[in-house]
Amino acid sequence: MLLGCVVLLRFPEACLGLLLFGAAVAEAEPVGAIPSGERFYDQIFLSFTTPDVLILFGLIGVLLRFVAQDLRPRLPYPLIVPLVVLGFAIVAGVATAYSSGSVSPPELFHRGMQITYLITIPLLAVNVLRDARALKIFAVGLAALACLKGVTGIYASLGGVGGGVEEEVASFLNPFPNLLMLTFGLGVIAALVRRVEIPAWMYAGLPIALFALLLSYRRSFWIAAILTIVLVVIIASRRRGRAVFAIGAIAVVLAFVAANSVAGPSDSTSPSPLAERAQTLTPSGIGSNRGDRYRNDERKNVVENIEQHPVTGVGLGVDWEVHQPLAEAHDRRYVHFAFLWYWLALGILGAIAYLFLFASSLWTSRQIWRFHSDPLVQICAIAVFGGIVGLAVVELTATFAGIEPRLTILLGAMLGWLAAAWQELPVRRAAAR
Repeated sequence: MLLGCVVLLRFPEACLGLLLFGAAVAEAEPVGAIPSGERFYDQIFLSFTTPDVLILFGLIGVLLRFVAQDLRPRLPYPLIVPLVVLGFAIVAGVATAYSSGSVSPPELFHRGMQITYLITIPLLAVNVLRDARALKIFAVGLAALACLKGVTGIYASLGGVGGGVEEEVASFLNPFPNLLMLTFGLGVIAALVRRVEIPAWMYAGLPIALFALLLSYRRSFWIAAILTIVLVVIIASRRRGRAVFAIGAIAVVLAFVAANSVAGPSDSTSPSPLAERAQTLTPSGIGSNRGDRYRNDERKNVVENIEQHPVTGVGLGVDWEVHQPLAEAHDRRYVHFAFLWYWLALGILGAIAYLFLFASSLWTSRQIWRFHSDPLVQICAIAVFGGIVGLAVVELTATFAGIEPRLTILLGAMLGWLAAAWQELPVRRAAAR
């Protein structure tokens, strides 16, 4: 263990790699012959989990490298302002929850640590990925993980060893592999449109990843996939004009409206699970099950709670109060609408930070695909842009960023990659000299 600690401190990039690899392979439940990786998130030192320790060792290793090699540390510009706002929001949310006395300190610590992944992981990544070669190696590693998850997802679904949805077996219910496979697929599609050469195994992995995404039975991810594929094709084709803008705007509006109207699994049964899920996307199918109705009831109650506490919210991990009847009973520390959850848990600063962070990441992606000199980095920036837009659509019906540790790790890594790629823009490199 001591030798392992020394190696991690000497190579902080290994900490980032192990963090993402562990999050990718550590499924909460065993999948057939693949054992459960739930222990990856167990506490191993005081109240720290394995991801916490890897991030901590990575940041300490980066600091030691600066001291030993006299390197200039990097901050995750241009995302630094929204990340600072998010940091203040986390402190405010923790203070509000602690003052309420309804959340135990250990639980509050873990909830706070999970949100700080969105700050600490970009800080680690931007100091590890210090050139275009490192950026491309990182992207290839995530692409390989996406193909691996596609294969295991199809195995889980067709082998009947995954989670159950609509009397059938889904590939993945967890959002991490779905977002990973979606972003990978968008990158390959962008490369095809722009005719950028990529390894042959990525072309082979595209249908596998998309098929596994289809078998996830996650309606919000289906909508996000349709929207982002349209956006990526438009962006990668470099076409401009009013018609292209109109098509993209219509696709965005329709996707957000549809995602805002769908929810979890349906209570009804059907001989065709895919058809059953697709039917719930039609106007007549929206709100036809208790899961959809619960989300509507939940939203009304949460809005009333925010109206009562518009500045501070109720605090991180604090139950929101029930003012109107609910179709079902669920965890009232959770909200199926990310923007409202951030406002409720972290106060008005949390809501501002959430919107600001997503908007800044999209702007950064655009700057990279427009001005970076490497075509492969441009393709990756387009894929990350599509992945973040897709996540924004998905989080209209379910909150993952800052709550679900695996997806939060992936999102933090994507933000860190954007910050590192932005540092490599020709204008930035010339200014650094």
